[in-house]
Amino acid sequence: MSSDMLKRSSLSGFTLVELLVVVAIIGLLAGMLLPSLAKAKVKANRMKCGNNLKQVHMAFTLFADDYDGRLPWLLTHRQGERLWQSLYGSGHTGAHHLWDVQFLFLPAPIREELGTARLLASPVDPETHPWIDKEIQHGKWDGFGHAFDGVHVHMDYRSLSYALHLGSDMQRPSTLLAVTRNVAGESCYEFDYPAGTATPSYQKYLGMALRTANTGKMSHFFVGNDETDPVRLQNYGTAGLGASQGQFVRADGSVKLGNNADLASVVHAHGAATGGMFKGVNENLTRPTQEFIPPNILWIQ
Repeated sequence: MSSDMLKRSSLSGFTLVELLVVVAIIGLLAGMLLPSLAKAKVKANRMKCGNNLKQVHMAFTLFADDYDGRLPWLLTHRQGERLWQSLYGSGHTGAHHLWDVQFLFLPAPIREELGTARLLASPVDPETHPWIDKEIQHGKWDGFGHAFDGVHVHMDYRSLSYALHLGSDMQRPSTLLAVTRNVAGESCYEFDYPAGTATPSYQKYLGMALRTANTGKMSHFFVGNDETDPVRLQNYGTAGLGASQGQFVRADGSVKLGNNADLASVVHAHGAATGGMFKGVNENLTRPTQEFIPPNILWIQ
């Protein structure tokens, strides 16, 4: 081999030290970029979740347009009874499902505007995805309504990512309409709705309140995926949201990718709102959970 070829060969190769330096640089860059990519993914999923909430707002707005400005929980008793008869037949009596998140996405104006139940399972809440798949595959009403309580078909609470605020009113634009389920809240209470006095259905599991007087307390903090209390983490945490992260939409359609301070602000605004379809302030919500609920609790004898 000529001296020129040997010279070119030595110039074109890497020494072991050089190769290790290159590998170290690549590792350093990856270590710097991966956290940024992870944060970008979280932000993208939160934005998708916010878009879902925007669609939820539109669906309930169209429902209200069909019912003289009333959201489902603000219907009169007769309106509520007729609503459920449109789903379950003329033999159905009562308006009690108006305060149950398992039923509130089923009325035709709401589910037709949503188009797919997939919008009710947030990308930040992957635990809901197997359950929403069952809704889509087997749901009685075009992919909505897979669970059964012995009498009614309804949505499985484990398939849903969003709590609905039973004090929201389209004529009170600052009220809270829906929020990601990762907040514990405090015990709910009876309220005098147009259809009758009621608490959120299955209040121990699917009911909560966000009282203005309790803002700033842990019960009003978004439960993050780093929650150290295993019960709170299981029941309310979502895998894709960290501490002080959550999304909500107001009755005016404004969506917020918010934190604990933002939630406190909207709870205060909600509590100060007046007018609309009822007097006073209602701070109750009906909400989904990943808490195990014994089947006999939900089963109607």
